[in-house]
Amino acid sequence: MIRAAVVGLGWWGQRIWSSLQGSERIEVVRGMDVTFDHLGEFAERSGLSLTGSYDEVLGDSSVDAVILTTPHGLHEEQVVAAAGAGKKIFCEKPLALNGASARRMMEACAARGILLGIGHERRYEPAMIEVKRMVDDGEIGTLRHLEVNWSYSLVAGAATAAWRQDPVQAPAGLMTAVGVHMTDYLQSIAGPVARLNATLRRHREDRPSDATLSVQFDFASGATGYMCNIGPTPYYQRITLFGDEGWVEHTETAHIQDPDPALVTWRGQDEEIWSRTFEPIDQVRANLEAWAAAVEDGAAYKFTDAQKVHNVEILEAIVRSTESGRTEAVG
Repeated sequence: MIRAAVVGLGWWGQRIWSSLQGSERIEVVRGMDVTFDHLGEFAERSGLSLTGSYDEVLGDSSVDAVILTTPHGLHEEQVVAAAGAGKKIFCEKPLALNGASARRMMEACAARGILLGIGHERRYEPAMIEVKRMVDDGEIGTLRHLEVNWSYSLVAGAATAAWRQDPVQAPAGLMTAVGVHMTDYLQSIAGPVARLNATLRRHREDRPSDATLSVQFDFASGATGYMCNIGPTPYYQRITLFGDEGWVEHTETAHIQDPDPALVTWRGQDEEIWSRTFEPIDQVRANLEAWAAAVEDGAAYKFTDAQKVHNVEILEAIVRSTESGRTEAVG
């Protein structure tokens, strides 16, 4: 059993605490936040020992691991400090805002033999697992093209003073909020991205998330891809993969906080159209417990260190491309 401290007790930190209740792999024993004013009823309900000091958490011998749910601009400093203290580390997405930062984090962890967990829980959704299996098993033939639209209005409602509305912390519209989940999933299927071209249209300067981002991908494998994120649009998610022997599409209608079944539809050369519904699971808990099993038992973890860094490099290239107006190499 890993005894963990959740560092950053905003909406998502509280969601992680809730997901881990009853876990046989991870027990949350401490909570850390720079202010307790917003915690209200959660502070009493959780019964956590709370502190405003990260150094206190790192010096606590009863804490085996830190789960970082903090603004991503803080991740590098916090990961490096936790590695130096010998703590196990799980870090929310995006891991960092540029590749150099991500590589420093991975090097700090490698020097202490630490497997860094990453908060890309979408790889653990049953429907997405099935789509990846179909591609990996060649059921749609050779992968030629991928298309994604993941748009969501949740972040658009955040206060303009919140860090999620800070253009430095949240460049390229919804990219850091939702887009990085999709680029992680796409690279797990199609491999590394060689180059990309991105266009960003901001609709309100005081709300960076109120924007439309479109990205064209050129994968090293030869496949092409496209992704779109639209900030103010009600929840919409569609992932379609095209091969030379068929296509498969994943759709869902609700965010993780409002779980709803996902639908997988596919068509092969026989022209029959098939579909299957997948019931939701708590993929947040699934990811955290898979990381714990990898740390404690040496079990396989879905993410390689190279993929963790490459997804940050994709983010960095998208931001560069929106600013330069040019196609940018990745990594």
